[in-house]
Amino acid sequence: MEQFDLYTIKARLFPAIIAVVPAIALAVALIEIREFDLSQIWATIGLGVLLYVFSGIAREAGKRVERRMFRENGGKPTFDVLQYDDREFSDTVKKRYLSFLSSKVSRPFPTMADVLRDPAAAREFYNESAAFLRENTRDTERFRVLFEENVSYGFYRNLLGLKWPAIVLNILVSLTAFTFLVDFHGPWSYDSASLRYVLVAAAMHLAYLLLWVTDARVLNASRRYSRQLALACEVL
Repeated sequence: MEQFDLYTIKARLFPAIIAVVPAIALAVALIEIREFDLSQIWATIGLGVLLYVFSGIAREAGKRVERRMFRENGGKPTFDVLQYDDREFSDTVKKRYLSFLSSKVSRPFPTMADVLRDPAAAREFYNESAAFLRENTRDTERFRVLFEENVSYGFYRNLLGLKWPAIVLNILVSLTAFTFLVDFHGPWSYDSASLRYVLVAAAMHLAYLLLWVTDARVLNASRRYSRQLALACEVL
């Protein structure tokens, strides 16, 4: 459970926090921290609920993105590093890994001719092999690097899944901050300078989401995980 919690925190909660950063900044700007009244308590609770909700949908949003990317790339890319046209490993190493996996899943590994003749059947071998490795590498201490790459992939995948909800939230927060800054006179005091920082933070947040959170980032993380999963053959 300790390692599961670590994955949940890094791969699900962290993307959720990043998604709601503008809302957190706005809450800090508007809530007077020195003393709480009822409205401030409700605002704090609301922020916590918002973060909880985003954390809960992070995994599902990431899974939707994952399914889309699998369709667009012709299937799960889990074992692309062991395909014959991939040069991540030498042919000798690939043959050794494929022979080992063949003995574990009780079916011959596909030759290059098999791949060209029936790519779907070849993909099934790779999927079964990947499933075998995942089930036999759950010891996160023994396979620490693999676990870290899995966390990295989960982080980027889930963050990509939250990208557009986060952008919508960013825009709403920016409009709210701008309204407060220009002509809103609410029932509590706030520092207008802090609202300017909120707008700056929202702009940086939007740039990060648009420029950094991309399909390519997820595919790169997936490939690193794929490579490390294949290397688990050496240990097993």
